[in-house]
Amino acid sequence: MYNGFKFGFIDNAIVAISAIIGINLDKFFGYNLGAQSALYGALIGHTFSDMFAGYIDFGWRVALNMALGCLSVTVLVYIYFTFIRKEDNKKNKEIL
Repeated sequence: MYNGFKFGFIDNAIVAISAIIGINLDKFFGYNLGAQSALYGALIGHTFSDMFAGYIDFGWRVALNMALGCLSVTVLVYIYFTFIRKEDNKKNKEIL
């Protein structure tokens, strides 16, 4: 009757739990990254959930490609935040 309901629920539950874990790890290690921690947690959780779903539906080769695609976005987000931090540091030095 509700085809796909369980999949959607499990997929988003993994992402939500991963985001919460990211926030709590941030607090535990004292990085104070705020929303970035939730974002990284969600990205990693989404990678895991896509890889799992890809394996079930398409096999391990497609699942691996899905995981690599997801992880490449995580790397791009890391590069973006690294660039933003450098720009923020330059602006702070100019103000002082």
